[in-house]
Amino acid sequence: MMALCLMAWCPRTLMAQPVEGDVVVTECSEVYEFKKVDGRVVIKNKISTTYRNQRDYRYELQPAVFYGDNITLDKSSCTDHGRAQYRSATPENVFYDDSKVCYYSVFLSNKNRECKATFERTFTDPRYFTRVLLGEEFPVKHKSVTFIIPRDMGDYRLIEKNFTPAIRVERSEKDGRQVITYTVTDLPAMKHESNAPLASSVYPVIFVVGPFKDYNDMFAWSRQLSDVDTTISGLNDILAAINQGSKSELDKIRNTFAWVQENVRYVAFEAGVSKHQPDKPAEVVRKRYGDCKGMALLLKTLLVAQGFDARLTDVGTREASCRMSEIPTLAAVNHAICTLEWQGKTYYLDATANHIPLGHIPSNVQGMEVAVEQPDGKASLRTVPVLPVATNCDSMHVAMTLTPDMQLMGKASRHLHGDLKEMVLSMVDASESDERQKLENHLLNDNDHSKQVTDVTWQDKDCRSEWAVLTGSLQAPHSVECIEGEVYVAMDPDNMVLISPIDTTKRKNDYLLPFPCRQVREVTLTLPAGYQCESLPDDFELSDAVADLSCSVRQEGEKVIYRKAMTLRQPHIARDYIPTWNSHLKQWHERSHEQIVLKKQ
Repeated sequence: MMALCLMAWCPRTLMAQPVEGDVVVTECSEVYEFKKVDGRVVIKNKISTTYRNQRDYRYELQPAVFYGDNITLDKSSCTDHGRAQYRSATPENVFYDDSKVCYYSVFLSNKNRECKATFERTFTDPRYFTRVLLGEEFPVKHKSVTFIIPRDMGDYRLIEKNFTPAIRVERSEKDGRQVITYTVTDLPAMKHESNAPLASSVYPVIFVVGPFKDYNDMFAWSRQLSDVDTTISGLNDILAAINQGSKSELDKIRNTFAWVQENVRYVAFEAGVSKHQPDKPAEVVRKRYGDCKGMALLLKTLLVAQGFDARLTDVGTREASCRMSEIPTLAAVNHAICTLEWQGKTYYLDATANHIPLGHIPSNVQGMEVAVEQPDGKASLRTVPVLPVATNCDSMHVAMTLTPDMQLMGKASRHLHGDLKEMVLSMVDASESDERQKLENHLLNDNDHSKQVTDVTWQDKDCRSEWAVLTGSLQAPHSVECIEGEVYVAMDPDNMVLISPIDTTKRKNDYLLPFPCRQVREVTLTLPAGYQCESLPDDFELSDAVADLSCSVRQEGEKVIYRKAMTLRQPHIARDYIPTWNSHLKQWHERSHEQIVLKKQ
C-alpha cells in the first residue's frame, strides 16, 4: 500500500498509551509557515509543547517528532534532558520506510514537574504535507495551531473536519500573509485503540489543499511518476509459461492475474518518491517482490502485452483519510491496483491479495473511489461496486455419529470464500511450519484440546479457486454426557471468527470489524440405533443494527440437524451500541450451546 503521506496521527511521544490523567499538555504551540525558497514552496514548522506530571510518582515519557526524505529536522531541544536521540521508524509490516524519529527520554520525577520540548522542521515538498490533527495523546489544557500563508499562494487552503464549537478560529492578514489560528482549550486526549476508526475521521483535523487542483491533477502527477521503462527481458517465455494451460481469453486473464499473485511477494516500500513511483516491471520480476504500485504496473504490462485493455488505478481504500473527489490531497490515495476492461465488464485486480480469484474485490476497496487511467492520460473517477455480504463466507459442515460407547466422531469440512479465504490463508502462509498444523487444527476445533483432529487436508486453496476447503476427522468425547439413562450432546462447533464480545471497560471509540460476512455452522448427527430425541432447544432468531443471528435444531428421521448462522451486515459498531451488541452475542451464544437430549427407546 502507498504511504498515507505525512501528518497522519504520528504520536508526539513514543511511550505506550498513557493512563488518562497521568500527564497533561499545559501549553502547546504549532506554527506552519509557507515560504518560497529558490522558487519552491516549503513549510517551516515549529512545535513547542509543555508536559506536566499530574501524579505523585515518577513518570517517563519521550517527546518526539518524525522526519525523513521530505522533512528535514532543523533544531530540537528539551529542558533539562540532555541530548536528542535519533532512530529509524519503519512501521510494522512495512519492508522499508525512510521515516526517522528524534526524541528525548524524560523523567518527570514528581507531581507538577514539567518539561518543554521544542522541534523545528522544514517540509520540503508541500505535496506530502496533507493534514494536521489538533489533538494529542495527552489531555490538552491549551493549544494553538497557526498557519501563515502568503496571499500570492492563493491556491493553498485549509479544510476543517470534525470540529466542535469549543475550537476557536481567528483569521487575520499581516504583511500580505494570511494568518489562521486554531485555539483549543481542555481538549481530551486522542485514544489509540485497536479496531478503531481512523483518527482523522473522529478527531478534529485540518486538511491542507493546494499542490493539486483536483483529482485529475493529482492523477496526472502520479501517472508521470509511473512512466517508467516497462521492458521485460524474456517476456515471451514468461507469457508462454503463464498460458501453458490457457484455452480462452478469460483463461489468459485469470492465469496472468494468478501468476503475479503466486510469483511476486507483496512488501510495503515507503521511501522518498518510491512512495508513489512504481518499480520497473523487470525489477519486480527479477526480485520476485514489490509493493502495490510495482505489482499493479507489472500486471498491467503483462496484460497489455497480450492485447488486453489494462489500466493503472489509484485507490483510496477505507484506510484513506478522505475522498479524492472532495479533498484533492495525497491523503486520499493510499493504494494502487490494475483495472481491466474486457467484453463490457470491469475487473478490479488487486494482486497484493494473494488468495482471491479473478472477479473478487477486496472489501477495503469496495464502495471506494478509484481514479482509473484513460487513453488521454487523464483519470476516470469511479466508485467500486459493493459485493453482496455473502461473498465473504465461512461455512463449516460436520457429519457426526455416536459410537456404541457414546463417543462423538465424524468428518468436518470448512469452506472459505472471498475476504475470509484471503484472511485465513494469509494467516496459514505467515505461520511457521511447525505451527501451521496447530493453526489448521484450530480452524476445525477452535483450539478445543478436548477434541481430537486428524487427517487435516486442504482440498483446494489455489488463488484461481472460488473456495478454499479444509477437511479433517473429529473426535469429541467431552461433547457427550450420559446421566441416568439420558445422553446430552453439545452440537455447536464454536469456531466462528469476528464474534468475540468487545471490551468496553475503557473504550472511547467505535469498533470496526474488518468486513461484512456470512458464517454458517451445520452439524448433522446420526442417531445411534434405539435412541430418540427427548428434547430439542427452541429456535433462536435475532436481527439488530449489526447482524442477523440464528440457531436451530431439527430432527429428520434418524438425523438431528443443528444449524447456526450469522450475517454480519454492518461492521462499524458505534461505541454506544457495543453493550447491546455484546448482549445479543451472549444470548445467541447461550442458546447455541444448549444441548440436545437423547433417550433410549
